[in-house]
Amino acid sequence: MITTVDGAIDINGRSGPLGGPADQQRLAQLRRQASVVLVGAGTVRAENYGAPSRKDLRIGVVTTSCDLDFTSPLFASGSGFIVTTHEAPAVPVDSVRAGTDTIDFARIIEQLPEGVIHVEGGPMLNAALCNVDVVDALNITIAPHLVGSRGDGLTAAPHSPQHFELAARELVDGFVFLRYERRKKSTTV
Repeated sequence: MITTVDGAIDINGRSGPLGGPADQQRLAQLRRQASVVLVGAGTVRAENYGAPSRKDLRIGVVTTSCDLDFTSPLFASGSGFIVTTHEAPAVPVDSVRAGTDTIDFARIIEQLPEGVIHVEGGPMLNAALCNVDVVDALNITIAPHLVGSRGDGLTAAPHSPQHFELAARELVDGFVFLRYERRKKSTTV
């Protein structure tokens, strides 16, 4: 996820223009470690997601409306699949479904391949995952820009407070890369 120093997460609805080569390299590195990527439908539309460069990488597009272009390169490649509710409309691609009115992310995660689930936002998806307490780590890029923060931050809806600890930091070409990991609950014997 990327944010500017003044808290903006996009320029005219797109986060891509906030990044640079170092940010793109970091995103590619995170994707290489993932068994699956989850991303909100709004982000897929805004960023014009295509087929991933890694042929075996599956990208789950989170949506309740299923109003997407299933002829787009993401879906035509066979890499894209839908993450939605049982009540959502039928789709012409693979889907993972759980929940009725809202997506049951705890059940969705049980149905995904084992390994690292890399989440690329947007803010509504980030908040939903925080709400069900399944976020283990946050990789955040702080871009050296002021663009006039307006609208959502990294999470768009209220969620329960959670504490993370700084695990890594790096400065490259003015971009600050941070990795926060969830504080493990200690057990007392």
